[in-house]
Amino acid sequence: MSPRTTPAAPTNPALNLAASAAANPAAALAPYDGPWTEAHAGHLLRRALGGASRVEVAAAAERTPAAALDALFVRDEATAATEAGWAAVGERLARGGERAPLAAWWLMKLVRDGRATGSRLALVLHDHFACTWSKTADPLALYEQHQLFVERGGGPFGALLGEVVRGPAMLRFLDGDRNRRGAPNENLAREVLELFTLGVGHYTEADIREAARALTGWTVRDGRFAAVRAHHDPRPKLVLGTPVEDGSDVCRVAAGQPRCARFLVAKFWSAYVSPTPPPGVVELLAERWRAQELDVAWLLRALLGSRAFHEPAARRSLVKSPVEFVVGALRACGGTLDLVEAERACADMGQQLFEPPGVQGWAGGEAWIHAAAWMARLRFARRLATGLDDATVDGLFDGGGGLLARLFDDEAGDDATRALELVGLAELGPARADALRAAVPSGTSGRARRRDLLHAALALPEAHLS
Repeated sequence: MSPRTTPAAPTNPALNLAASAAANPAAALAPYDGPWTEAHAGHLLRRALGGASRVEVAAAAERTPAAALDALFVRDEATAATEAGWAAVGERLARGGERAPLAAWWLMKLVRDGRATGSRLALVLHDHFACTWSKTADPLALYEQHQLFVERGGGPFGALLGEVVRGPAMLRFLDGDRNRRGAPNENLAREVLELFTLGVGHYTEADIREAARALTGWTVRDGRFAAVRAHHDPRPKLVLGTPVEDGSDVCRVAAGQPRCARFLVAKFWSAYVSPTPPPGVVELLAERWRAQELDVAWLLRALLGSRAFHEPAARRSLVKSPVEFVVGALRACGGTLDLVEAERACADMGQQLFEPPGVQGWAGGEAWIHAAAWMARLRFARRLATGLDDATVDGLFDGGGGLLARLFDDEAGDDATRALELVGLAELGPARADALRAAVPSGTSGRARRRDLLHAALALPEAHLS
């Protein structure tokens, strides 16, 4: 058995953090120089990578805060070679034409990736630049967009925006490939200004019309980007008060607006720090980020290395998405996962990679937690714990039997406390260990008890908060 309570909304801690940061934005953004424990290291790895094993957390805790952060942004020859191998597999899967195997491949990378600007950032960018498999109907184009996020997502945002908008996936998803001189389609222009750069209310309808005219002629030919001069409107155009000629100008002008930096800082803060970005901090960080030419890696380092990030109120303040919950559990526990089964579990919880619900991406936050989704999370927790214990189970693991015993037996200690440690909840202390013991039926012992304790730990509300 396992606790059946759903995660409590993290509203009050987030408000406390917002109030503290608002009072002194510069101090909130200063590099963190406080205590450095496994709890701090685990928090960093959860947010930057989606999770970590106890070994990875311990290794990060042995470094200084700055060195632990630096390690997340290394892309050396070995990393590049590994990613090239992953990319080759991904391309083959994309050419196979099925979404689930390609989504499962992405999950595999999330479980193994050690770069903050790799597969985890790609997940954030996929939500921001939402494209759906069902509308795009071009698996290779979606794969290439994903690779763009992985390879260049950590660079200047303006350049990334231009490449995304020119990409066949986005052109097809937002009907840009049918945007013609004399009959402009406004879908792509609207989302470039509203969802990708400025937010609602920071442009006019005239800006949308002019941007749509500038984007005329961009299309897809034989699966590649093409600019068809005969379909482009050459007349003068004015977007956000600036003359523009084509779609590249629209992206450059939109990304250059001070509002764009503020809009994106708030989104990245909500994805990496806490649900409520303090206005004063957003203003200050946006100003600094513009001086860095909107370099995304710089922004991530600033967020993940800040005092605000390591405030106690920031921990467990974000609700894990299904992908984050599955990836975090798998990174924590190890094992050889059945990728398609793991992808199916994410879908049951409400999140399919390459198939967000629409152009606005996933609602996120507390919207992830409802009755059906919660029961799917508990089922996944049970399958995971059982698969670690028994190699004969048809489910998440292939050859995972016996791993549960090794996870618990590698050193002496109370099993309930060990279960908390395994899922990154050691800081919850004795009270939560007592709750785990109470959740396991009396008389259960040995392997069955450890399996049930791990299941119960994964079902704790805190296990679903990042």
